[in-house]
Amino acid sequence: MNRLKLLQFGSVAVGAMDAVTGLLLILVPGLVLRLLGIAPVAEESLVFLRWIGVFVMSVGLSYGLCLRGRAAAETVWAFTGTVRILVCVFLVGQVVTHHLEPAWLLVAISDGTVAIVQFIGLRAAWWKGGGT
Repeated sequence: MNRLKLLQFGSVAVGAMDAVTGLLLILVPGLVLRLLGIAPVAEESLVFLRWIGVFVMSVGLSYGLCLRGRAAAETVWAFTGTVRILVCVFLVGQVVTHHLEPAWLLVAISDGTVAIVQFIGLRAAWWKGGGT
């Protein structure tokens, strides 16, 4: 598998992870919380988890644009990397200030790790054939 195909495959896989997570947040938000080890929320709060699910699914689906070529893929990585870093920082801040359970750190670590890999890849020009 050449570099471009590997990058595209990885991007689509990460996007699929988000798209499925988002869809599950829309359809069965309580299940997602249980799988993450997060305490259930009040019934009236589920609408907000579903709303977040729409956002998460949208971010995931945007990775499909990586299949359109280098320029589109770099744009997707720059945008989603920024979103992921912002989510990571927000979640860590909320956990540190005891507004969210520590279990949310799994999401922060996941988003932060993907963002760092994407920013390293952009800096190293992986999509242009640079770096290793």
